[in-house]
Amino acid sequence: MAKNLSTEQQQRLQQRWKTLHAEWELRSEKLKCLRADRAIEVGTAIKFQLEKQIQYEEAKLDDIDQQLNDIEAELRLPSHTKIIPDSISQVKVHQICEVLSSSEAIEVFLYYSQQDEKLRNDLVEKCLHNMEIQGDINIWDKSKIRPGKTINIEINKKLNSAHIILLLISPTFLGDYHRSEVKEAMERCHAEGTNIIPILLIPVASWKSIRLGNFQLGNFQYLPKNGKFITDSRFWKNKNEAFAKMAEEFTEAVQQIAAESH
Repeated sequence: MAKNLSTEQQQRLQQRWKTLHAEWELRSEKLKCLRADRAIEVGTAIKFQLEKQIQYEEAKLDDIDQQLNDIEAELRLPSHTKIIPDSISQVKVHQICEVLSSSEAIEVFLYYSQQDEKLRNDLVEKCLHNMEIQGDINIWDKSKIRPGKTINIEINKKLNSAHIILLLISPTFLGDYHRSEVKEAMERCHAEGTNIIPILLIPVASWKSIRLGNFQLGNFQYLPKNGKFITDSRFWKNKNEAFAKMAEEFTEAVQQIAAESH
């Protein structure tokens, strides 16, 4: 059990966390640009240099990740105080305004059941990939957690910095959610006003009335907006048609979030 920290110690740790997190965001953006340059570079020498820079930035991100984890572990008090209490929502609001007003990528947290992984891959490839390539969004989900990292700490960290949370709704999602490490953090994000968008993946009976902790699915603007599940063949010619509609509507949602921030 962690020892009690004085208010001054907590404030210093929280300030250190914010500084490190800002550096992590900058280096993460730089790494994305380096990888994009590597993908289009044909010259062997330049490609080699890009590889070296990528390796360096990846190592720096790993180091910052570890420092953030250490601080978060130290702030986890015996009374189960939330990691970096209260300051997170203020930091998040600042980040949202900063990101949306400077045309930087919007952080998208993707939550889904492991059993729906194939559909998750289809969704990313056909609906979100182009926006990520263009630098409009960054997509993160728990599959990107590196070995050795603490799952709930990594998820909390990404949820705290997310601007949009996508929930891939299916029968297995609903079962997994109530047993998952993300449940409490998701409810906190809802209370703080994070944009939560249910994605209608596989049909679920009476899904609008389903409650996930302290919020109800039907209260959010879901996608597709027509309320038809992507895999329901009664309403779509094929899944590609559904994904195309989904991509169009998600782009509009991102633009609307950006417009509302100004």
